[in-house]
Amino acid sequence: MDCKIAAIIYAALLSATLIQGAAVPRGNRCLCTKFSDKLNIKAMEKLEIYPRSSTCDNIEHIAMLKNRRLPICVNPELKEVKALLGGRNQQLKHIKVIHHQ
Repeated sequence: MDCKIAAIIYAALLSATLIQGAAVPRGNRCLCTKFSDKLNIKAMEKLEIYPRSSTCDNIEHIAMLKNRRLPICVNPELKEVKALLGGRNQQLKHIKVIHHQ
């Protein structure tokens, strides 16, 4: 009886040292799944920019509007977003741009 228990414990310990942990891919976990192609720049309060990360391969642009509680994901190729990030338009200086690290 003692030999059987010792053999089971030995086999369990031996197999535990041979098993290596591996990360299980869980897909692309981005904040944005849909992108808006329209943006009312006058109603915009702030723009948050999230860089690429280990969970998301995209750079994400999320806008908060004054009259809406939920943020919207915007297409970074919109001319309004490019104008805001370029900083050349004086009328857009009131909009906060937050770059997350």
